[in-house]
Amino acid sequence: GQVSALLGGTYLTAARTAAGSAIATDAMTLPSEDPLHLTVFGAGLQAEMHIDAVRSVRHIGHITLVNRSTGRAEELIEKVRQQTRKEEEQEDIQFSLVLLADRDGVKQAVSRADIICTTTNTVAPLFDGSWVKPGCHLNGVGSYTRNMEEIDSAFIESRCRVVVDTPEAVDVGDLKLVSDTSENYVGLLGDVLAGNATLDATATSDSVKYDCTMFKSVGTAIQDVITAHEVYKRAIERGTGLQVEM
Repeated sequence: GQVSALLGGTYLTAARTAAGSAIATDAMTLPSEDPLHLTVFGAGLQAEMHIDAVRSVRHIGHITLVNRSTGRAEELIEKVRQQTRKEEEQEDIQFSLVLLADRDGVKQAVSRADIICTTTNTVAPLFDGSWVKPGCHLNGVGSYTRNMEEIDSAFIESRCRVVVDTPEAVDVGDLKLVSDTSENYVGLLGDVLAGNATLDATATSDSVKYDCTMFKSVGTAIQDVITAHEVYKRAIERGTGLQVEM
């Protein structure tokens, strides 16, 4: 092949990862006219992109950020607050900031959440799975090795219907108690979107064994290629970027 363009991958990777989570959220949960509570662990670029992406598919009325420190989290909250104020007909969103060391605060943030996104590089679970309320949807994107576990693996095994972006995601620490033959394993997100795999998005009562849904993403190169190509096409159309001889 021939090289068409060189692009910085940091922003694009965060954007396409968050887009995948938003698509999964839309496919795995039911729309709600009532404002939902979104809890996000982390305050980096992935957290920012996930807030924006999830808000594009669901009506979010309260955002809670859980982070190890306040500095970057406070900056992110202010940035999102300013963005929402610029949007027409946008109801005021409530914001909360909880430090990860505040166990009671984290418990409250988790137990009230309708959607949880974890965007950290922790090796140990960020919260107790028993705190998650029935009907909650979780997007886990931070862990990517067998030794990393953002979300309580026992909770996932016992209560979550699981969808992944690639088969490799099953090997991550969060899913160490789940396999592609497990009862609660639904399949690939692509198969769900194509109608080749299904899950009961209405499973929200305590009487249902799997009362939560989880999307686990570790990333896939084809998404990077497609995203980069789309950006490249738009750059050509708009006459932006720097052309060089290669």
